[in-house]
Amino acid sequence: MSQPLRLGLSIRTFNATSGGLQSHAAQLARELVRRGHEVRIVTRALSRAPSYEDLFFYRDPVERTEVEGVPVRVVRRSALWRPWLWLSFKCAWRPSSRSLGARMYRLAFEPGIRAALRGVDLIQHVGHGSDMIGFAAAGAARAFGVSFLAQPTVHPGQCGDSELDFLLYREADRLLVHTEFEAAFFRSRGMTLPINIPGNAVEDRADGDAQRFRERHALGAARLVLYLGRKHADKGYPLVREAFRRVRERQPGVVLVCMGPAGSARKIEEGRLSDGVLELGFGTEQEKHDALAACALMCVPSEGESFGLVYMEAGRYAKPVIGRRLPVLEELLGRHDAALLVGTANGQASGIPVEPAELAEAMLQILNEPLLARRLGENLRRVSSEFIWPKVVTRFEAAYRETLAASPRSTAHA
Repeated sequence: MSQPLRLGLSIRTFNATSGGLQSHAAQLARELVRRGHEVRIVTRALSRAPSYEDLFFYRDPVERTEVEGVPVRVVRRSALWRPWLWLSFKCAWRPSSRSLGARMYRLAFEPGIRAALRGVDLIQHVGHGSDMIGFAAAGAARAFGVSFLAQPTVHPGQCGDSELDFLLYREADRLLVHTEFEAAFFRSRGMTLPINIPGNAVEDRADGDAQRFRERHALGAARLVLYLGRKHADKGYPLVREAFRRVRERQPGVVLVCMGPAGSARKIEEGRLSDGVLELGFGTEQEKHDALAACALMCVPSEGESFGLVYMEAGRYAKPVIGRRLPVLEELLGRHDAALLVGTANGQASGIPVEPAELAEAMLQILNEPLLARRLGENLRRVSSEFIWPKVVTRFEAAYRETLAASPRSTAHA
């Protein structure tokens, strides 16, 4: 057996129940510990997700905790540091002083990271430069003489590709990315450092109870279209609602289930079936899996994805899915005939036009063509089998081993 590793993970906020990067970091840490490695996590917040400005001033009431055997430490500073942090905030916002703002932030929080991660073999930041804590983690890695890895999630034009983000990526010895599309994007921006593509992962589970979901919400035998995600325009929520209205005109018995936190601009009455739409809030993992088991198809036409875990989760149930024709989804799903993708082919990562009528036709096509639905679902099940944690964590381990075996660290990568 290979020598166990000691790994430090930094992340902006760490609350594994909130999904996204935090859930990924928590599961990655658990899987690594399960395989005999030591993992420690440093973060700026446990109790809530601060705004960008709060990343400079926020002081979480909880300093440390443990999540399934993984120690988590919050790095924070007293109120005496506020003038220094205020100045670093102002500098980070300005292109001419961006580097100075990052250095000032690092000087404030690097000591806490050093104290928490002393003795590790590698430090990995999960997130972007705009998270700011990554600069302090990079400084700690340099002080320890160990390699620094960055694991961004990039939606070009939307998230993770600002100059502040690239300021951090250029400090990394290696990038860990989700897809070939992301790797190609970084290379197109002149990044010459090594890039590994471990991907992202879902739990290998299909234990949802369809009958329990139907009985809980009095849905009877209705065929269900499932939307999973934040109820925001960038996730395609208004588009799904309008497309479904058209579907109902032709197939009145179909029900749309929308599960996820509500957007800030619209008050949604949850838990009541109205005009064929059942609105549900942020459910538990088991409730989500019950909904996946019960649905006839899942439709999430998000405007940007770095990977699209929700599609892989549907794949464990062999459910057909509809997504937007994003480069990432073309790579992961489209080329394998594992989804019905709508919108302009070969478009950019965001802003791809999709009309409600086009999305409605896609829903109706799957609802009315059982052979198509079965083929898409089975293909997606096969694709998703490559992105379950036991397989993905071995790819992360390989990246760590390659980093340790590489030549001495250098920050002049780009």
